[in-house]
Formats: sequence, C-alpha cells, structure tokens
Amino acid sequence: MISINQNIPTSTLLDVKVGDEVDNGAGKAGEVSKINITETDEYLQFLFGLNNGQEIEIRKLKQIC
Repeated sequence: MISINQNIPTSTLLDVKVGDEVDNGAGKAGEVSKINITETDEYLQFLFGLNNGQEIEIRKLKQIC
C-alpha cells in the first residue's frame, strides 16, 4: 500500500502505476485503475482513479525561482 497525499514528493507520485494499492489517509483507498497528470505553469495535478469508483486528486505547486 502506497500512501499518497499533498505532502509526499512529486517523484513518489510519478512512480505510482496502474495496479498499485494506494491510500490517501482520508478514507479513500484502493487499486489504481487510471492515472491522469495535468501540467500547467503553476502546478502538476494528479488524478488517480480507483477500481472502486473513487478518485484521489493531488495538486503540487511548482517551485518557481
């Protein structure tokens, strides 16, 4: 089981694959059936679709120097 939330590194979120078991620590957990990653100038948005019909959405702000 992989714990995913706003506080984990982006690299860990990028390593999640379809078929992995995930848990967001807030009541949503299951096997990943689809992954959608959207990138803007300001953030990366991860949408993990689970086999049980739930979705986990995580938005990571980009570091701008």
